Amino acid sequence: MAKKMGKPTRQPTRKPGVERYKRIIAAAEQLILEAGSLETITLDAVAKQAAVPRVSLYYFFASVESLLEALYQRGIQKMVAELPQSPRATDWREMMVLYIDGVRDFYLNNRVEMILALLPISLVAVNGVSREFGGTLFKLLHRQGLVRKTRQIERACEMCSELADLVWRKSLIEKGTLTPAYHKEAKRVVMAYLEVVLAD
Repeated sequence: MAKKMGKPTRQPTRKPGVERYKRIIAAAEQLILEAGSLETITLDAVAKQAAVPRVSLYYFFASVESLLEALYQRGIQKMVAELPQSPRATDWREMMVLYIDGVRDFYLNNRVEMILALLPISLVAVNGVSREFGGTLFKLLHRQGLVRKTRQIERACEMCSELADLVWRKSLIEKGTLTPAYHKEAKRVVMAYLEVVLAD
């Protein structure tokens, strides 16, 4: 069963709060890098790493889940901003390869975001990201006239995002990184699935 995400974070408004918030985020990211997973992250550990009183942490985050959700949302925004703008494509396959390669490159260059996305503690977060990236992919494909505008194809794009992440997750768990062999398999699975959907 999926864990529910915690209450939304409280955003700082004054300079001391902003600085403390940034220290908390940086401390959480450092702990994630050191652990290589999210399983051992606690608010106590983050407070100690950030050198802030626990009460400061609770002011911003009601639970460790709400802290991870804030990190997850930051990661999504960062990934969307860093994905390369796709050139005009004449075929959806060409666009999919560019998109999948771009996400893989982002993960390899941003290990914290890769761990957050591929080793999540919440299926709620996974589903949200799949919907968001799938929606972005669908808009990109449709804007260039490469796919029809239907809910079925939009859902298929959401599924493509999830399928790639599942293969990459296996690579990260087994190999500690995203290997070329697993990346090739992620592309194969996504392309085969979308091929069937678009043929219908």
